[in-house]
Amino acid sequence: MNNKLIKTNTIWYKIKKFFNKIFTRKNPNFKNELSEKNIVKEQNVLSVTLQEEMAENNRKEYLAKRLLNGELGSGDLTDTEVDEMTQYFKRDIQELDSELNQIKQHILQMRKQLDN
Repeated sequence: MNNKLIKTNTIWYKIKKFFNKIFTRKNPNFKNELSEKNIVKEQNVLSVTLQEEMAENNRKEYLAKRLLNGELGSGDLTDTEVDEMTQYFKRDIQELDSELNQIKQHILQMRKQLDN
């Protein structure tokens, strides 16, 4: 092919080509491989943290059930466990309140529809 717009015989073109050969990777899929490896690493880290979080939540649920059933007393827990259980029950109460508010709003909407 004769392409007269790109001059390949100039010194600047040859210098540019030389540096491109030095600094570019020979494997065109190198970036894809790196991004795939990074994604796999991120997924592994996320799965490990998710597993740890699930184990922690299961432990808290177990302690909460034992407290509610009377198997454990507050004196049987350490200070950190007491704080964790306090936060657990506060969060549980807030979730129940929000669910009740949603149900209440739904009932009010149904009443309005029936009145019309």
